[in-house]
Amino acid sequence: GHLQLIACAGSGKTEVVARRVVELLRPQGGCALEPRNVLAFTFTERAAAELKERITTRVRESLGEVAGLAEMFVGTIHGFCLDLLRREAPVFLGYNVLDEVAQRMLIERHPERSGFRAARLVTGDELVPWRDTGVYIKALDVLRQGDVDPARLHGVTAAEGLRAWRELLEDRRCLDYTAILEHAVRLLTEDAGVGARIRARVRHVIVDEYQDVNPIQERVVRALAGLGAWLCLVGDDDQSIYQWNG
Repeated sequence: GHLQLIACAGSGKTEVVARRVVELLRPQGGCALEPRNVLAFTFTERAAAELKERITTRVRESLGEVAGLAEMFVGTIHGFCLDLLRREAPVFLGYNVLDEVAQRMLIERHPERSGFRAARLVTGDELVPWRDTGVYIKALDVLRQGDVDPARLHGVTAAEGLRAWRELLEDRRCLDYTAILEHAVRLLTEDAGVGARIRARVRHVIVDEYQDVNPIQERVVRALAGLGAWLCLVGDDDQSIYQWNG
């Protein structure tokens, strides 16, 4: 079944996750899960490397050499979703992935087509042009990553700019990090063939630092659960980065 682990910093959550993977891979009744049947999501690539090393060490200590251990996905949700797009939707093989610096450069090079030029910010009693492309990028991400009520966006220029930004990304054959998640959610929830293949492969999903998962990442996790995967969610609500940011 589903499992939620809540514990404070330094209490051994990573060790528990590693030992849980060992037990999932331990042969029982003549059969065992394959490493490829388990996904482990972490917040950063550095955390993923540490978790993968811990899992590998504990598996070898308890089970010896396990075939296919390298096929277990341990990484970020973004990394999993990008891999999913490139495996299941070949059109995305030709797309470039933009980091925040590349996003900023694309917006500044195309202020009209990105929606930046037309966007306005409320300051006092007047609407003034946006001046910081970094803040504009964050606004676009909030609109796509959060649970936003479309009915409340009437007249919001950043929401209108988002349509332009999506068109520009498509025209340039580019993906920003949020677009990767958006396309992955659609594949998982709307493509029956992809759903069937993921259902057959993914049996358990572990999410570390669950308190820092945003709504669109949550939709990825829920989609996997909807396809039959059991969830193990690990975190500490006192360490939420979104709470710290207000």
